[in-house]
Amino acid sequence: MPQGQSPSDSEEELGHLLAERLQLLESEVAELTTRPSEPGAQIQYGKRAGDHIAEVTDNLARARAAEQLFKLAEQVRSALDRLHGGSYGSCEVCGAAIPPERLEALPWAVRCVACAGLR
Repeated sequence: MPQGQSPSDSEEELGHLLAERLQLLESEVAELTTRPSEPGAQIQYGKRAGDHIAEVTDNLARARAAEQLFKLAEQVRSALDRLHGGSYGSCEVCGAAIPPERLEALPWAVRCVACAGLR
C-alpha cells in the first residue's frame, strides 16, 4: 500500500478499478453480442455456403470471445462482492490470504497459488 494511504483508501481504489474493468467487459460483451445492423441479412447454407464462410467464422469467433468476456465479468463482479463483503483477498478453498502480488496481477483471483494449482 502506498505511503499515506489508509486501508479504506486502498479498498476504494480497488473497488473503482474493479468497477471500471467490469463496465469495460460488459460493454465489450454487449458489442460482441449485438446483431448485425442489416435487418434482412441472413446467412444462407447449401450450395453457396462457401460464400458466407468468413461471416460464419467471424460470428463463431465473436460468440466464443463474448462467452470468455462474460465469464471474466462474472469473476470481476464476484471480486467486487467479496471486497464489499469483507472477504476479498482470502482463498475460497483454504481460507489463507492470497499474496498481494497475485492480487495485483489478477485482482479477481479467488484462490491462493497453491489451491489454484490443484484445479
